[in-house]
Amino acid sequence: MKKKLGKYSIQCNGVWVAPVVVQSRRRKTVSLEVKHGELTIRTPVGTPEEWVQQFIEQRRSWIEEHMAAQLTRQKNYQINPYETRTVLLKGRDVPLNIRHSAERSAVALCHESIDMNLNRRISRSPESVADSLLQSWLAEQAKDYLIPRTLELSNVVGLKPNRVDIGNYKSMWGRCSAKGDIGLNWRLMMADPEAIDYVIIHELCHLQEFNHSAAFWRKVALFCTDTPTWRHYFKERGVWLQWR
Repeated sequence: MKKKLGKYSIQCNGVWVAPVVVQSRRRKTVSLEVKHGELTIRTPVGTPEEWVQQFIEQRRSWIEEHMAAQLTRQKNYQINPYETRTVLLKGRDVPLNIRHSAERSAVALCHESIDMNLNRRISRSPESVADSLLQSWLAEQAKDYLIPRTLELSNVVGLKPNRVDIGNYKSMWGRCSAKGDIGLNWRLMMADPEAIDYVIIHELCHLQEFNHSAAFWRKVALFCTDTPTWRHYFKERGVWLQWR
């Protein structure tokens, strides 16, 4: 069961946030999670609302600190190409030129800019159509860049995947399956090339160490000497995963 408790809202950086309470019959303890600007409290079924309110008050400082940090990240890294008239491509802000005409909606890279045409008869909002076009275009760019780059780095790392796919993941940048298949999020095309390499190396190392043990991180460090920097980089840009 999931519901919002508006009367227990917390103000963070001038924004009121209503906690979402998720109750489960399987849960025996209470937990807090701050993710994507939303506060979620997971409780056993039957937990009184008064107890939840007290729980929130006891942890208000922690909640406000983490909510403020996430709201700042959302503000700094929110993706809105139609409004900003720019597209992030390999860590660079590429100018986005938009025109409206009777021709079909399309997007293409042209020299140092990205040109987009939006058909005048589109039924959805131009912002929504622009997002859809750019997401599809970035996914195609990902196939052309991420897959060959993975194969290049596999020679460096000395571990070869069974196959490499481009995925539309909502909560991760990449994945490695027990079968040796690697999947990479097309949203990586917005990141710096060095950051992209870190994710690829991370997933390649999972081919040998299918965990996040000390041995795994030592393996990653052999080929990526600045791992903490890139882990922080992607933590800051988690809002990119919400662009859908």
